Amino acid sequence: MTIVFRKSERADIDALLPIQKAAFQEDLAKYDDVETNPACETYEKLAENIRAFHHFTILDDDEIIGALDVRGNDERMHIDKVFISPAYQNKGLGTMSIHFLEEKFPNVKLWTLYTPYLSFRNHHFYEKFGYKKTKETQLSPKLILFKYEK
Repeated sequence: MTIVFRKSERADIDALLPIQKAAFQEDLAKYDDVETNPACETYEKLAENIRAFHHFTILDDDEIIGALDVRGNDERMHIDKVFISPAYQNKGLGTMSIHFLEEKFPNVKLWTLYTPYLSFRNHHFYEKFGYKKTKETQLSPKLILFKYEK
């Protein structure tokens, strides 16, 4: 594996959208949250996110395998989405992604993110990087989000 992170381009959307949908499909089924789940994001919304925010495409050689979407500045940077193709999960790419973000934005004072309350693997994953749970937000009858900060 030769992993590269680069700024996302509009041309990446056709490859990224199915990966994003696959990566978040399990959460969509579990929480039935069609309003905010990234599996329901449209081509136009992803294009807007690429244009407006810090959006990075993850490649293995020339194959697009995922992306990172972060928003903010040195005062506060919010990790909105990290998604990796299910075929590439559990291979250390999440860890590489967090390291990439922290190296890309070394002056950030506060990192934040939200993750579903039943995503125990996500909780463990972010906690190993020093994130602490600071808040719970009920988004829908089935979905509670945990806010993490570092």
